[in-house]
Amino acid sequence: MQLKHIKLSGFKSFVDPTKISFPTNMVGVVGPNGCGKSNVIDAVRWVLGELSAKNLRGDSMVDVIFNGSENRKASGQCSIELLFDNSSGKIGGEFVSFNEVSIKREMTRDAKSNYFINNTKCRRKDVQDIFLGTGLSSYAIIEQGMVSRLVSSKPDELRAHLEEAAGVSKYKERRKETESRIKRTKENLSRVKDIKDEIGRLIKRLQNQAKAAEKYNLLKDEKSKLELDKAILFSIEAKNNRDGLQKKLDGLKRDLKIKNAESDTYQSQIDQYRTENESVLKEYENAQKNFYAIGAEIAKREANLQNIIKSQLEIKDNLEKASANYEKAKATEKNFDELSPSEKAMHILDEIINTIQKHAIKTENIDNKSLELKKLLKDILNIATAQSKTLIDEYLKRQNELEIQIQDDQKNKKVIEDEIKEFVDQSSKAESILITLRQKQSKFNDDLRELENKKSISDLDSRAISEKITNIRIELNTYEVNLENSNKKIQEAGLELQTINFSEYEGNSTDDIENKLTDLEAKIIRLGAINLAAPEEIKEESKRKEELDEQYADLTEALEKLTSAIKKIDQETKTIFKDSFDAVNIKLKEMFPKLFGGGVAELTLTDENELNAGVVLMARPPGKKNSSISQLSGGEKALTALALVFAIFNLNPAPFCLLDEVDAPLDDLNTLRFVNMVDEMSDTVQFIFITHNKVSMERSDHLMGVTMQEAGVSRVVSVDVNQAVEMAQS
Repeated sequence: MQLKHIKLSGFKSFVDPTKISFPTNMVGVVGPNGCGKSNVIDAVRWVLGELSAKNLRGDSMVDVIFNGSENRKASGQCSIELLFDNSSGKIGGEFVSFNEVSIKREMTRDAKSNYFINNTKCRRKDVQDIFLGTGLSSYAIIEQGMVSRLVSSKPDELRAHLEEAAGVSKYKERRKETESRIKRTKENLSRVKDIKDEIGRLIKRLQNQAKAAEKYNLLKDEKSKLELDKAILFSIEAKNNRDGLQKKLDGLKRDLKIKNAESDTYQSQIDQYRTENESVLKEYENAQKNFYAIGAEIAKREANLQNIIKSQLEIKDNLEKASANYEKAKATEKNFDELSPSEKAMHILDEIINTIQKHAIKTENIDNKSLELKKLLKDILNIATAQSKTLIDEYLKRQNELEIQIQDDQKNKKVIEDEIKEFVDQSSKAESILITLRQKQSKFNDDLRELENKKSISDLDSRAISEKITNIRIELNTYEVNLENSNKKIQEAGLELQTINFSEYEGNSTDDIENKLTDLEAKIIRLGAINLAAPEEIKEESKRKEELDEQYADLTEALEKLTSAIKKIDQETKTIFKDSFDAVNIKLKEMFPKLFGGGVAELTLTDENELNAGVVLMARPPGKKNSSISQLSGGEKALTALALVFAIFNLNPAPFCLLDEVDAPLDDLNTLRFVNMVDEMSDTVQFIFITHNKVSMERSDHLMGVTMQEAGVSRVVSVDVNQAVEMAQS
């Protein structure tokens, strides 16, 4: 797999659409400082999914978009496309059949990125999965300063580079996914177990409900059987009673017909007799009306007389009360003890004056004073006396009115008594006429009554027979309905009336069956609420529990398999890492002397746990006995790092290797050694290196110059070195 070209647009200083081709495995990128050479490496790192702005030499991700210059406006977006030659099929999976694979990334000012594989939109993870284990994300891109960081890496960081080269990163990704699946599986197991336990408790409750439902069904079956027996007994009884009632009904109909004919005969005789005696009846009715009218007048007068008598009694009673009140008022006036103190004083004064006059006491002064005192007392008593006289006058007036009313009532009573006497005479005459007519009517009435009695008796008999017929019909209809219901219940039970052996039911009583049904109803009520669907629910929940049991077993088995897979991955990781570690160590021991012209370098593990142990790099250039990598010079560190990288490349060559001025700290001799080794490895690995070193430039197959004629804008000029040499020689 080889990188064929890069297309840049709006990325950092490459504002114009630019295509950078890499036709050989030794491509040198040259140009003055600050012209944008390192932006090529940043472009490769960015399109492969880099998310750290710091690793791209920026403060934020949008810093990779051209930010403008003196003569140009800022770009709104940027895009990078890498085109790989996949004729060897190293990019596997669904892209193994593609000779070329395009990886593209676009980003706008809102920092939203889109990834494309062969112009098909995809995820960042899809891009990373393609290059997982190829070293592109670890040791294939060596930038300025990374050399010293590589040789100074911590044991865990150095181990990560080796794992990437050994392809262990794939196993670690698988292990991470497996651990995630184990976690989800354990969570699912916990949920399934909780659901299983809950369903188990539910099944127990449903089993209790099912027992109650079973008992309920047994009682209902027993009830249905008793109701069927009742229906059969009732059917037998109804059938027998229906036949008897039908016979009785037919007989009553015949009797009713005879009685109706007899009644009609009597009615015709009555009509004929009434027609013959209509004049007598009319005369009798007129006399009777006259007699009753006179009697009504007498009764009316008697009622009036009674009202007058009653009124007199009330008036007499009121008169007695009025007289009593009048006498009481007069007595009160004359009673000295009941007089007021002023009246008593008046009486005493009169007695004194009388005594003076009686004894002829001639004292003018006493007489005058007595008369003045008497006048004063009279004035005082005038008001009370006037009131007392008014009350007496009222009582007297009421008494007179009542006496006048009694006299009026006596006159009215006399008038009414005379009228009654006159009407009594008229009544006697009317009664004698009525008696005469009654004698004539008597025989007619006796004969008519006899006929009517006979007809009434006949009608009563007819009515009684009709009532009996109606009752029998109602009873017969009831039996018919009940018989139909009983037969329907029997048929619903799957029995045929013709096949029933009715002799088996002899001696049974519907009352006994009713009592048994009552007992059954009481038992059913005592059972309370019944869940008749409990058996079906048990089946459903049991089926669900079986499914959960299967799921639980599957999850348990899956957990065991995942745990086994973890162990297998760990074992494979351990084996692969150990083999890769040994292979890299052997190759490092070979390459280090080539680069240094001698010396020793090796990798060691920090502990015996090969699965998690860190990796330490030990390097001793020729003629030195340093104890630490940190004691090496800058050039020695660079060569040591390159020896390690080339050793790793020998184990798992990346599709290409990007070197950013790694030869800067090297002298010409060491640069020549470095270039010779790159040239040697370029048969299998594509090298793209940024350099200022003339030795490196001379050994390049293809030079790509980056210039910045316009401030802030990079441009590319390509030169095929071999063609240039041939042209120079010719």
